[in-house]
Amino acid sequence: MTLLRLWLVATAVLLAALLVWAFAPVLLFFLLLTAGLGLLSALMIGLANAIRAWRTGRHGDCADS
Repeated sequence: MTLLRLWLVATAVLLAALLVWAFAPVLLFFLLLTAGLGLLSALMIGLANAIRAWRTGRHGDCADS
């Protein structure tokens, strides 16, 4: 392996590490935002199912299948 090729590989690895380090806060923010929205969606679906079960239990004739 020539010295020039080693220099290019080392520079590419260093730049890739720098880019990951620079964008890590943004990526972490998007990861947390996605997880939060998924949790909120799961809670809303659970609430809707609980309300439907409650309404079906109280008013059996109003159940929509």
